[in-house]
Amino acid sequence: MKKIISVMLICLFVLSFAACGKGGKAEKHSVELEIPDKKVAVLVAPESQYPEDYMAAKALEEQYPDNVVVREYADSRVLVPGDAEIITASAELAGDENIGALVYARATQFTLTAMRKAKEVNPDLYTVAIEPEQGMDLVGEVADLVIVTDWKKYANDIISSAVKMGAEYFVLFSYERQVAGNPLYAQMKKTLADECYSKSIDFVYESVQDPNYAGGAEKTKFSVKQGVVKLFDSKKIKGKNVALFSPDSCVQLTLVEECRDRDLIYVFPSFPTAYNGVCEVFKAQVPEDFTDLKTYKAAVTASVNAEEHGGKFALFCGSFSSILVKGAVYSAFDLLAGKSDIGNVTDNAVIRLKDAAGKQKFTAEPYPSYEKTVKCHLAGLEIIEQNKKK
Repeated sequence: MKKIISVMLICLFVLSFAACGKGGKAEKHSVELEIPDKKVAVLVAPESQYPEDYMAAKALEEQYPDNVVVREYADSRVLVPGDAEIITASAELAGDENIGALVYARATQFTLTAMRKAKEVNPDLYTVAIEPEQGMDLVGEVADLVIVTDWKKYANDIISSAVKMGAEYFVLFSYERQVAGNPLYAQMKKTLADECYSKSIDFVYESVQDPNYAGGAEKTKFSVKQGVVKLFDSKKIKGKNVALFSPDSCVQLTLVEECRDRDLIYVFPSFPTAYNGVCEVFKAQVPEDFTDLKTYKAAVTASVNAEEHGGKFALFCGSFSSILVKGAVYSAFDLLAGKSDIGNVTDNAVIRLKDAAGKQKFTAEPYPSYEKTVKCHLAGLEIIEQNKKK
């Protein structure tokens, strides 16, 4: 099943990244894209962890074989003794005289340390961080560009869809390091709570184990299951109209399974991506000739309807992650080429991100109060019309 989905995603991203310089039709840019002499290295977790990020990076490497290299590293999500692989990889790439910029396709834990180590090796190196797990303010002190999701807009998308699906309760599973130590997710928590209040549904926050603690991701998943039981037992939530959400990707499959088994509501992935757990839990048989997200949605919907189960589900049917990766690489090209004539780094990044999005309903704008930071949003949340459990 994973091989079939891999083929599907490769088709999607290669088609969306129409090849330049390989006989294909040249891409259109608002401002001419100048390819620099130095290479851009994209650091990305394995396909099994972040499929869309990985496929987007590989498509760029295929499109620009002389200018983009992809370095895969393990995003363990578990704090272990010794040097994290992303730190080692960053330092090694920084020591390559042919590489002038690093793009972190998902700036997860250790990225801040990795960037600092890389710039110790090469002070002239440019770095671009996407969706930092650590504080935007801290990452922004080191990175030359930070690209994040616009959680205020996504909060409206998430809660509006939850209400359409009948939600009376909205449960956010997270841990204090995530929401207290990162302004991006602190804002997410507040905006989700505010949206729930404005739409008259109950907002419930449930703290679960940090995956950096003993037991790692598996212990975090188990604590989510325990949290659901505890919330029902304490009567903080009741009935079937309960929507579950977490900003931590390691619990995504657990949330889908809980919604399926308990007849609850699953409304949004931890990060806007077409890969959000539903296709894996329901073993969606995606056609090998897949070429667009509408076909993907149809395949997942068919798979969901093929089983007798409970729950209500939504998919994110947009190429948000691929837009951010592509826009980040374009911005890195501009930094290396000294493209100061098209504005400062955030104004420039907005242009490149919108070019990468094409005609999709995408917005990007400088993030107020956070220098060198751009926040982005792509409309793409769709509710699956599925048969109810008999």
